[in-house]
Amino acid sequence: MAITLDIVTPEKRVLSVSCDEVRAPGVQGGFGIRQDHTPFMSALEPGRLTYVEGGREHHYAIGGGFLQVADNKVIVLADTAEARDEIDVARAQAALEEANERLRSMTEQDQNHGVESARVRRAAARLSVAR
Repeated sequence: MAITLDIVTPEKRVLSVSCDEVRAPGVQGGFGIRQDHTPFMSALEPGRLTYVEGGREHHYAIGGGFLQVADNKVIVLADTAEARDEIDVARAQAALEEANERLRSMTEQDQNHGVESARVRRAAARLSVAR
């Protein structure tokens, strides 16, 4: 185990684990991190964060945030984070449908368009991870 991964939300520390690899949804595209990666920071899109431990993948739905890599430590400051087995698929599906419906009734100039668009991306990420 070469990397320490910490996932933190405003409410709690979600995860602290040693792993071999981390894959994350950056705002400019997905990326992976392995031992001795160059230090950097990235903004994160809502999506799937995966870590690999002993050849086994573990998936989390994150609602955006930031990631920092330094000295074989990855810190994820996420708006929200849920493990695959914590996601209620029916609730996530309902949230996606509701957010899509609200977004369809808006134009891009609507002041709440960005908020509803982010809700759609978060709900879609939760469903993707759960399935």
